[in-house]
Amino acid sequence: MGVWSTPWTESKYSKNQINKAGKKICKGDASDTELRDAYKIVGNWRAAHAYPLYVITRKLRSLCGNRAMVVHRLKRMDSIVGKLKRFQQMSLFGMQDLGGCRVIAPTISDVYTIANRYENSRIRHTRYKENDYLQSPKPDGYRCLHRVYEYKSDDPTSKYNKMKIEIQFRTKLQHAWATAVEVMSLYTNSNLKSGVGEEQYFRFFALISSLFAIKEELPVVPNTSEDVGTLLKEIADLDKKYRFIQKLYHVSTAIYAQNLIESKENYDYFLMSLDINTNMLKIYGYSTFHLNDAIEQYNKLELLANTNNVLASAKSMEELREAYPNYFGDVGEFMAEVGKFFNDN
Repeated sequence: MGVWSTPWTESKYSKNQINKAGKKICKGDASDTELRDAYKIVGNWRAAHAYPLYVITRKLRSLCGNRAMVVHRLKRMDSIVGKLKRFQQMSLFGMQDLGGCRVIAPTISDVYTIANRYENSRIRHTRYKENDYLQSPKPDGYRCLHRVYEYKSDDPTSKYNKMKIEIQFRTKLQHAWATAVEVMSLYTNSNLKSGVGEEQYFRFFALISSLFAIKEELPVVPNTSEDVGTLLKEIADLDKKYRFIQKLYHVSTAIYAQNLIESKENYDYFLMSLDINTNMLKIYGYSTFHLNDAIEQYNKLELLANTNNVLASAKSMEELREAYPNYFGDVGEFMAEVGKFFNDN
């Protein structure tokens, strides 16, 4: 059966109902029944982004070919709630990254070429916002080009129109850095990429981000040196005191992938569930036609304590591992790149 017969989810609720559900979950005083109803609304709103996300990803893949990797995911529920709590003025209806697409390219030049090629292609979607963290990195060292598009279809009555989809354009080197941050978050039981954690971790990754920036001829992170030798000395001093590299290594060797995909069928979506207590990763594969089954299972897994779950689209298991190495505890590329600097200086 063709992909166009897929029963894509549509939003069943009004803007007001969606925003109220988000606030109800964050407030902390809701009854079990109220929470269940609120999560049902939030889950439906998130699932409704799957179709515009699919359309945008398909176009990007056609433009990139083998030049870059293109994957996408529906935002995790704990990330949705966490973001609403951190930014209390933000509404759930207006959240821009419930559907997120990621383009991972070899070089900075490739990043801008692909981003601009998409912008100038025959798309109807409207660019809503841009944040260029390549030229203006965040204080923690995060670097990426973010563009948010409002989806627009041929049908002016489509319920998907004006839904916001975020596209992140980054290099492989920046992806390795971001992966290491997420793996360290597992070790520290924190959320470093959202600004939650101890200061020494942020400083360590900011310094390494500046090293990578120098390699890619980009501006360094604010309040870090532009001299490689100075950066390396501070990194070495911090690592000697806090054993960051050793911690990353321990996490990378502690996660065990239990690949539940034994069929030779080519899947379009992968649901990954990492048990934080046992370090066991389970992976489930779904075709696009069975996306609703995947979303239903995603919702169930998110109710379990001490699990980290994500529903992502990739063209193969190999691409999945390359795009989401943090779920496999894979920081090999990050370690190798940092090691090159120390070996060469």
